[in-house]
Amino acid sequence: MFSTLFLLKLFKKSDSNSKLRFLIGFFVVLIFQIWSTWKGEGVAKTHDSFQYLKTAENLILHYDFIQTDAQPYIVWALGFPFLLILFKDSVFFNLICILGIYVLYFDLIEKLFQKSLTKWWLILAFVSATPLYLIHHFVWSEPPFLFFLMGSSWAFYYLIDNKKRWLFYLFGFLFCAMRNAGLYFVIGTNTGMILFYILPFYFNSEQKNIKLFYQNPYFKPLVYFSFSSLLPIFLWWLHAKIKTKGHFDTLYNLALRTFLEECLNYGDILSRWLFPPSITLEIRIAILSIVMILFLIYFIKIIKLETDKSSKFILFIFWITFVYLVGMLLSRAGMKIDAERFLAIIYPFLCILIGFFLDRIQVNHYLKYGITFLGLIYPFLRTLKNIIFWN
Repeated sequence: MFSTLFLLKLFKKSDSNSKLRFLIGFFVVLIFQIWSTWKGEGVAKTHDSFQYLKTAENLILHYDFIQTDAQPYIVWALGFPFLLILFKDSVFFNLICILGIYVLYFDLIEKLFQKSLTKWWLILAFVSATPLYLIHHFVWSEPPFLFFLMGSSWAFYYLIDNKKRWLFYLFGFLFCAMRNAGLYFVIGTNTGMILFYILPFYFNSEQKNIKLFYQNPYFKPLVYFSFSSLLPIFLWWLHAKIKTKGHFDTLYNLALRTFLEECLNYGDILSRWLFPPSITLEIRIAILSIVMILFLIYFIKIIKLETDKSSKFILFIFWITFVYLVGMLLSRAGMKIDAERFLAIIYPFLCILIGFFLDRIQVNHYLKYGITFLGLIYPFLRTLKNIIFWN
């Protein structure tokens, strides 16, 4: 109901150019997502998928989490199986998620950016995103996690509007109920609110009084968001603690990969988003490193000169993305092949950061957009190839 009303309201307020951008992106995503499951066999399933589905079945039959092969359901967060009770194999639910993510993403880029070409690039970057279609091709918790996470970020942009605050808390609860990695975004969100919204308010005031922290309009949302988002994590921890009979700490053993190996693993996946894997890993990593360093230099240079609401929000997006990446690299969670599904979570946020760079950097107009639009050809072809391969 909320998504339908929001979609109608968004479409009604948009001008003709915005409506055209929205409709083109919406229908391309709709067609690609349906195409990826057109055989009628449902979305694909992995070991995780069968655990989720079996848990959902057990919740219906026995009102309890399953125990498979004498191993209790403790590795995954508790929320996703409850959604599968309603949506079963999640074909329809995955479609709802990817379209919902697109709608929230579209509204943010309309508010954050001024140049029409930047908005067009961001729409095309979304619809040609192989990692997004990848996670929506399987019965995985990443689709609702990203949908609720995007909802949380979207609600945070409108946070000062009291009507949106409850959505900020609700989405925080929901994304943490989907995946344990939500904890990294809770840390990023809380520290981001303190660093970029609360502390500047304190230091820019003439009178340094502790009451300024409580009077800050972001202080109460910080407290309420912390409670709502940490609650499902605590419930999962309590469930796992009981099921493991006091040996819950063994769940946090780091993977066998070293930190450097994980950096190379993530670098390999990120570079594949830009360049074909036929290019050697060393060259792709080198180019990616140079691009990231140049981006950071210009990003910091630009962001320091702007203090408006949109720029501060972009800085906030940068921070939560950075905290998540550092957390995943340090924990080295999952297997090596899981890297792309983990990185897919931050794909829309990376696009927004690149959009800020495109919108602000002062270089030749035709050169800037010529290179970036040509750069979308490879990911678009990669997406087409993968969807055909999945089918």
